[in-house]
Amino acid sequence: MGYVGNHLATLVTGVFAAILTGLWPIFVGIADILNIVFIIAVPVTWFLTIVCWISQRSTDYTHHDASHTTHEKKKLE
Repeated sequence: MGYVGNHLATLVTGVFAAILTGLWPIFVGIADILNIVFIIAVPVTWFLTIVCWISQRSTDYTHHDASHTTHEKKKLE
């Protein structure tokens, strides 16, 4: 399962979104076109982070291990 519990895509996308969010105030004063790029890129990367997290949670839920066995009722013979 790894150190991050199969959430590597979520982690990488989230770090990239956080870096873009942090760089936005720094680069917005350089050129007006960068403001438009960041307005588009930041919400998209955060949306992708949420989608990665939800899809991994769904995959983890549907592929849970079969260690949870049900108890069978024993018949008296």
